[in-house]
Amino acid sequence: RLLQSALARGQVQYTARTDDVRILAIKVRDLQRRQEAPLAARTSADDPRVLRQDLLRATKELLKEKVKVKALSEELENPMNVHRWRQLQGTDPATFEMIKKVQMSQQRLMKKAEEVLERDMLIEEKTQEYNYLKESLARVPTSSAIKRANKSKSI
Repeated sequence: RLLQSALARGQVQYTARTDDVRILAIKVRDLQRRQEAPLAARTSADDPRVLRQDLLRATKELLKEKVKVKALSEELENPMNVHRWRQLQGTDPATFEMIKKVQMSQQRLMKKAEEVLERDMLIEEKTQEYNYLKESLARVPTSSAIKRANKSKSI
């Protein structure tokens, strides 16, 4: 379960980073389009200082977005935290030992349950054999019945 949850969290983080990269790439393209938009579209009445400030602001914003995109792209290609995908090992020996003990106890319980079933079957067989012998013995004539039969034959 731990491995599955760690894998799921890693997958969620990976998809989040790829979405971030996509969004930032879209923003970069949008900023580039805005920056490349013809300045002629603006009225000639605009102040050149305002236009320069606007251009500088857009350039700074574009550079920031490019840096973000590059950093996220590099992290996706070469992850810094390599241990993120390392398989987790039993770092808590007490828990690991407890799990082993539980497994051993379950195995012993299963063996004992099998032994109990075998003994129950043996008891059932012996009970059936006892009942059969009891019925057979009940059908066998007693000594007094044999004497009476002998007397009746001799007469």
